Amino acid sequence: MFTQDAVLLIGHGSRVVADAARPLLAHADAVRATRRFAEAAAGMLNGSPLVADVLPLLASPVVQIVPFFMEDGYFTRVAVPDAVSALPNTGHLIHYRPPIGTHPDISRLMEARLIRHCDMYGIEPKFLAVLIVGHGSSRAPGRAVLARQHAARLEATGRFGSVRTAFLEESPFVPETLASTRGQQVAVVGYFANAGVHVTQDLPRMIGAERAYRGTNWPPVYDLGMIGDDPGMANLIMDMVTGPT
Repeated sequence: MFTQDAVLLIGHGSRVVADAARPLLAHADAVRATRRFAEAAAGMLNGSPLVADVLPLLASPVVQIVPFFMEDGYFTRVAVPDAVSALPNTGHLIHYRPPIGTHPDISRLMEARLIRHCDMYGIEPKFLAVLIVGHGSSRAPGRAVLARQHAARLEATGRFGSVRTAFLEESPFVPETLASTRGQQVAVVGYFANAGVHVTQDLPRMIGAERAYRGTNWPPVYDLGMIGDDPGMANLIMDMVTGPT
């Protein structure tokens, strides 16, 4: 349907972490490799490559923009459109698609990652506690709706011992929630789209502190990374583009 269109993924990016855009660039490469679209590219609000540098280079007259954010809030509704509209007229017809976090199959990607982990370590999933960690907001707590929805879908499968959510900037916070799982082996999945400071520094530090407290005699804490870099995201991105506007 959109073989003559371009797909542009827009993410947060980072001015601090040099390769924060790495997952998004990999997804753009994967979408491009399918040859379902004329072009596929990624641009960032911060750091490199910037949206302002990427969008003008697209030759396709129609650009399908997929905001690569896990929640539907300020960045998807204000920051992304503002970054595009601030550019000189590029002559493109722009279509905005829903942010990637609204895709219901993100919980399936989480489930598949957790099951692979259990298979690798010989863990019975029923004995594994799962912790989905999102960003949250100290200014507007309670808006991390999608993180909670995906956790609820994952819990509804009945495959795992428990599924909880915790956040970096609002309650329930990560350290306290991890502490509440003592006596259980727990797998942490980061509900993040961007490999920035939260993913590369903040969350690993919190997991490391819990591991240090537990020592070698307590059930382990597994860090399963962020779901935003899952290779399955490429298919979800294409679903967002080919679905209804």
